[in-house]
Amino acid sequence: MTITQHHLAVQAENERLKQENELMKQIASTEGFYEFYFKNITKYSSRIDAFNYVNGLYEKYFGSKRYKNYWSFKRTINRKLSSV
Repeated sequence: MTITQHHLAVQAENERLKQENELMKQIASTEGFYEFYFKNITKYSSRIDAFNYVNGLYEKYFGSKRYKNYWSFKRTINRKLSSV
């Protein structure tokens, strides 16, 4: 690997880590989790599948699921929305 190739590989890895870090910051909060879920909802055949994707990312990055299941997530969101 030449120095230029190594430099490009390092830049690509830094960019990947930067994007991963931004995603982690977003899904760490309840509001950010919901926003990311809502942005991705059209990519999945059901709301539960979209939720499982986002909750799986959360578990990958933080070591535990944010919500036990979709219904727990839905209750939390409904409570937040009704208090506004």
